[in-house]
Amino acid sequence: MRSARVFKITIRSCLTAFLVSFLLVRCGYTPPVIGQEDVLVIVASEEDRPLLEPLLADVLGRSMATPAPEPYFKIRWETPAEFETFQHYKSLVVASLSNPADSTGDVLIRRILGEKRVTEAMQGGNPIYVTSDLLARGQIFMGLSALDAIHAQKELSRLRSWIFDQFEQQLRIRQYRAMYRGREQKNLAKELEEKYGWRLRIQRDYLTIKELPDQNFVWLGRGYPFRWLSIHWIEQADTMNVSPELAWQSMEYIADSLFADIYIDSLFRSTEIGDQNGHTIFILRGVWGHRTQVGGGPFFTYVFRDSEQNRLYFISGVVFNPGGPKALLIRQQEVIGRTFHTFEEPPKSRVQPQGDNLT
Repeated sequence: MRSARVFKITIRSCLTAFLVSFLLVRCGYTPPVIGQEDVLVIVASEEDRPLLEPLLADVLGRSMATPAPEPYFKIRWETPAEFETFQHYKSLVVASLSNPADSTGDVLIRRILGEKRVTEAMQGGNPIYVTSDLLARGQIFMGLSALDAIHAQKELSRLRSWIFDQFEQQLRIRQYRAMYRGREQKNLAKELEEKYGWRLRIQRDYLTIKELPDQNFVWLGRGYPFRWLSIHWIEQADTMNVSPELAWQSMEYIADSLFADIYIDSLFRSTEIGDQNGHTIFILRGVWGHRTQVGGGPFFTYVFRDSEQNRLYFISGVVFNPGGPKALLIRQQEVIGRTFHTFEEPPKSRVQPQGDNLT
């Protein structure tokens, strides 16, 4: 009896502490986020976790080839009793199922989302709420309040890509702010702009490794763990039929002839359509290797045609960190790659929060 009473007091204390912090948020004070950048905390009751774990792992448990599989987010499960410790983490999910009922997760989700939103979800409405900066500045938060596992699965499957993109976008925003908070290579950026007619925000510690004006190739990089960024372009590209096949052939040429001794692995390749400062682009992702040495890692390439300059651009990022994590490093490279522009300044909306999202 005593242990049960202590447990109830602990839960009550945690919820009280949460309410105090929530009121501070509502009064205008939002503390900064804490925790590792790529750790995603999911808070759920012990009763709900076995039902929710496979569903949320399908949405948020993606991995990339580096070449070994590496998760985009390291998922950490916690109980409502630990909520106070993790409420300010950078990526946070609080999830609850009304069936089975419990006295911890069900209470916590109602405190966060409010009775009205939870009641609407119980009546068949959308059980998913995603927003930024709710409990901490720079945080991405998702609340899930579903009737049961079937209800949760239906809505998580419907919004699967959108949910993951919200967490990935907020990570990118945080990385952008952190990476450009300090010094930049402004002189080098200006020099390259005057020479070649494009702009790039170059983080400190990046230097020019190779510059081949006759072959329209610039290779920038920094020390261990090694991160390389290259820009290659093809002139008079108005008659070129830009396709995924052409993009991959060109990437193979860049790796073999311009980087030299690097090849693009035929496995782990993916191609998607994206946007780069108003340009529709192909985004290539995969794994590179070295022809004469043991080495390799992930890379990305943005491919797009600039009709004003009549050029076809290839902006590539490469990571080499043997024995160490690579997933976050390559995403940091993409942050730099996304600052690439040819004429006017890149729109700030590309790297600024989108505000509250409710679907």
